[in-house]
Amino acid sequence: MSLRILGGSAKGRPLKVPDSARPSGARIRKSLFDLLAARAPTGTFVDLHGGSGAIGLEAASRGYTVTLVEQDARAVGALEANARALELRVRIIRGQSQKLLPRLGGFDIVFSDPPYEADIPALTAQLLGSDVVAAGGLLICQHPDRLTLPEHPGFARQVREYGSNSLTLYQRMAAADTVEDA
Repeated sequence: MSLRILGGSAKGRPLKVPDSARPSGARIRKSLFDLLAARAPTGTFVDLHGGSGAIGLEAASRGYTVTLVEQDARAVGALEANARALELRVRIIRGQSQKLLPRLGGFDIVFSDPPYEADIPALTAQLLGSDVVAAGGLLICQHPDRLTLPEHPGFARQVREYGSNSLTLYQRMAAADTVEDA
């Protein structure tokens, strides 16, 4: 499969895609980064299911400080090779994102596109209940359009549809927005 970085310092350069990966298509990647350019053009970014690196390496190419989490050893090897070939500095952590949540810290942008056999609504609820999304940060979940992801207190939710895929965006309210006047 041929896949290229769409923007930033590595624009147009190819990615090697491991057989285990199911990369996001160019249309949804372009839409995602157009959204981010308007809402959060810089900051810390974690891709919780690194896979091919199409999202995380794209983010690094565009100047975000990126962490990629991936449990498949072959995909980790491909992520490392792609990052070296593209001359992008990223942190790659091998492991299951759900188990690593307590140790990851908070990020300005959290991207979750798990394998479709995962219980995506349950994973989303777990992410929303954790501290992985920093105050004022954004959780973006890519999922099949037939799924509806839950609302969550302290987050504004918005859904964007792209063919058979959807992006559900959760904006975490800043700490000052969640405190009531005494």
